Amino acid sequence: MKRSKMKISVKWKLTLLYTFFMTLLACVIIAILLSLSNETILASIQTELKESVENAFQDIGWDDGGLDIDNDIMEVEQGIYLSVYNENSEIIYGKIPHGFMDIPPMQEGQLRTLQDSGTRWYVYDSSAEIEGYGKLYVRGIVSVTRAEESITIFLRFTLILLPLMVLLTAFIGYRFTKRVMRPVYAAARTAEEIYESGDLSKRIPEGRGNDELHKLIQCLNQMLEWLEETFAREKQFTSDVSHELRTPVAVILSQCENLLDEEEMPKKFREDVEVIKRKAAAMSRMISQLLMLSRADQNRLELNRELVDLSMLAEIVAEDQQEIADKKSIIIYTKVEPELTGYADETMLIRLFVNLLGNAVRYGVEGGIVEFALWREGERICGSVKDNGIGISREALPHIWERFYQEDPTRNRPDESGAGLGLPMVKWIVQMHGGEIWAESEKGKGSTFGFWFPQKK
Repeated sequence: MKRSKMKISVKWKLTLLYTFFMTLLACVIIAILLSLSNETILASIQTELKESVENAFQDIGWDDGGLDIDNDIMEVEQGIYLSVYNENSEIIYGKIPHGFMDIPPMQEGQLRTLQDSGTRWYVYDSSAEIEGYGKLYVRGIVSVTRAEESITIFLRFTLILLPLMVLLTAFIGYRFTKRVMRPVYAAARTAEEIYESGDLSKRIPEGRGNDELHKLIQCLNQMLEWLEETFAREKQFTSDVSHELRTPVAVILSQCENLLDEEEMPKKFREDVEVIKRKAAAMSRMISQLLMLSRADQNRLELNRELVDLSMLAEIVAEDQQEIADKKSIIIYTKVEPELTGYADETMLIRLFVNLLGNAVRYGVEGGIVEFALWREGERICGSVKDNGIGISREALPHIWERFYQEDPTRNRPDESGAGLGLPMVKWIVQMHGGEIWAESEKGKGSTFGFWFPQKK
């Protein structure tokens, strides 16, 4: 069993790629910022702690036989607690933060990190000689944990905003990619319209811009213009050649008829003239098909649709083809729904039935059978031609609708030579009636051609 692969458009691929790299870039930037912020904040706290302790000595002096300590030391600025100690490590003035229970010994000029009650603290001690009093110590204490909590809050805030940023990035990327890919979608739509309608006069809207996509569209339009001119010349050439060949071929057939009317013509000459006549007749049929297809390509061939008795038409064609099939002992079985009518071009339908039945007989085996069915299915006329002949290989089946294609050009008999134009003409007739035609075949086991077209206009 083949696994079904989910198809993702280029627009979504570019959007996902853009979103992935933008998200990755944002995560890297956030990680770098967090790392730098953590180091910067801790370094800043350490510097501010040292400066606060050193500046505290400016608020301490000796006045009138006693220490004069400014009240600023009691204020807690930027989370830094200051306290003043004497030489015996006894606190004289200041504040100690709540939760800082352990009083460590003085270590002058050293920044220490202490753990107390689940909180990390920076502790810095400094001393100075106070004139009239002696040596004093100032200790500064600040919580490292609170500083890190601010980083944690920033990280949580970032994690909340990150999904929103990803969605916003995807939305912007999608809109941007959609805008950029707009010329590509226009080119795809135009190519699809050209494929469905066969109208090479359509052009891709170029719009404004001078980027690579607009240049590509300009090149595609130039190529379409060249293809349109080339096909137009080819169609005109085919039409002109077909017209020019009709007269000489008609003359050859006429002269052959005149020669064959001569009763005294030697047998050998008569056989040669009959060969020329058969080949000229095959050439005349080919020219007629070419001319019809050429007019169809130039939209100069219109259908004359009218109410047609399809049952009677199918029976008549089957009877005519049975006379040809008798030469190979092939029996044509018909299964035609009675009183079946529909709006169609009678001449074109005759060509359709004749070509399908003719091919079934031509490539059928001696003593084989051909089944011709025609029925109504809802608002559609359906038909099929089935034979048990030589069949078509799987490799050749997709190409049978191409003009002049023959799987094995040497397989035909001299009196049954084909040019590979019958099936392309059949396909055109069905499509002009608004229907579809298809083929199923297996080499050596026969072929089935099915078709349908609307019963009404």
